[in-house]
Order: sequence, then C-alpha cells, then structure tokens
Amino acid sequence: MAGLTRDRQQYYYADPGGTQRMSIRNVAGLLLAGAVYSLSMACDDSEKPKNPFDPPPSATKKPPPVTEPPKVEGAPEVRVTAQNIKVGFDNVLIDKEDGQQRLRRALAQHKSHFEGVDVTVPVDRQAQLPWVIALIQELNALGAKHVIIKTDTRVEFPKELKFTPQAKVRNPKPCSVVMVVREDRSTAVWKLSGGTAMRRARGFAGPDLTTTAETLERFIKACDESTAMFVSAQHPVEWGLAYDLAASAQKVDGANFDTIVLLEEEPTPGRPVKL
Repeated sequence: MAGLTRDRQQYYYADPGGTQRMSIRNVAGLLLAGAVYSLSMACDDSEKPKNPFDPPPSATKKPPPVTEPPKVEGAPEVRVTAQNIKVGFDNVLIDKEDGQQRLRRALAQHKSHFEGVDVTVPVDRQAQLPWVIALIQELNALGAKHVIIKTDTRVEFPKELKFTPQAKVRNPKPCSVVMVVREDRSTAVWKLSGGTAMRRARGFAGPDLTTTAETLERFIKACDESTAMFVSAQHPVEWGLAYDLAASAQKVDGANFDTIVLLEEEPTPGRPVKL
C-alpha cells in the first residue's frame, strides 16, 4: 500500500512496488498545473471562432434605419417653388386633382405655428400665381393674420410684402386701386368699383413699371382715403411679375398701402371687383 515516508528530512509519496517516488512539493505542482490547464481549456471552449472579416471593436457602428421622417420642432419651412409647395418635409403638387386637399392636410399638422401670427413664405419668381393664392387661402383658414411673401425683385423695390387674405377685407373704399399684369405683360389700373382701366404697354423685359407708377399716382391722389390695393395677373403670367407690380406701388409718391390683397379670382380690367 502506497503511503508517506521520510527520507533525508523530506516527505515522499512512496509506492510499495518501489517504482515511483515523488515529493509532496512535486505532487502539489502537478495538481496546480492540471488545474490551470483545465481552466484554460474551459475558456477556449467558451470562445467563438472569430470571423476575419468582422470590423474591429473600435469601428463606428451604423445607426438603425430610419422608419419615419424626423419630427419638426418649431414652425415648419413653408415655401413656394417653381415645382410645388413645400411644407416641412411634405412637397405638395398643387396642380394635382387633390392638390389643395393635400396642402390643407400638410398645413393642418402645424396649425399651432400659424394661428394668430404673420407667416413668412419665400416664393420663387417662376412659381404660379394660383399656388400662391391657394397657400394664402389655407393659411387664412388656419388663423394666420398676414402672409409675408419674400421674392427676389428689382434693387429699388422691397424684397418682402405683407399680404392680407382677401377673406379678411371688410368694406374697402370703392375707389381703392386695382392693378393687374395682363397676359401680354402690359398693365391695367382701375377702381375697385369699376370704370375706365388705364393701360400701359409692356416694357423691354416685362411690364413698364415706370409709366404704370405715373398712372398709380393719379389713382392714389383721387382716393387718398383708401390704404388698400388689389393685385392680380392674367394667366399664364408668373408670380414674379405680379410681385414686381405690387412692390413698385409701394414706391409711388403718396402711396400709403397697409393692406395688400392678392385677388383670388382673375379680374377683368374696368369691371367691378367682387370680394
């Protein structure tokens, strides 16, 4: 039977057959080595094989895919371009059969930002006049006070004008000025109640606004109690020319227009205008 024996002041593990003889210190070393080996094998077994094509741990991780457009904080951008009307992330093709309904829904989502305030809208010169009219109508339905339209124009003219929705105008003076850019780019000026329309021929690159200003000055002097003017343009005149006409009127001597109205229906020069 194997057992411990003492030889030269050391303890040994003696095999009765005399074939093995180890010190207790050696036995402890072997046991410790076996434990370390078993632990390392267990760790190796728990590790998954690495894919050589995996990115390093420090590589930037891709964000999760966007499933819906981000929510807009604050008032959305509202703009009229040569192609559509932009309301936040919505691009409304107003010429479609349900275009006005789409515009109404897009604006209604942001009603709190339009109600009771002036709304500023950049409008491209090549935009269509009916689109601007539709936008003013819908903003008025949501409670906007005025629509401030910003459009590039001549250096001497104001770059923004405050338009009052037609539905807000009450009992304007019958002698108030009406002016329109005609299809051939000439202009016509007359009174809201009707009468002879004074026509001015087109200029080199559009309406002759210098001679039109002379006509406007006469109408303003004849109706100095009115501070409203009504503007329009015949199809297919683009928005920029209608804006130029309204902006030029602000520079006429004696002009004191605090109410500028873009007429919802195209007027006939010389005929009474019904609001």
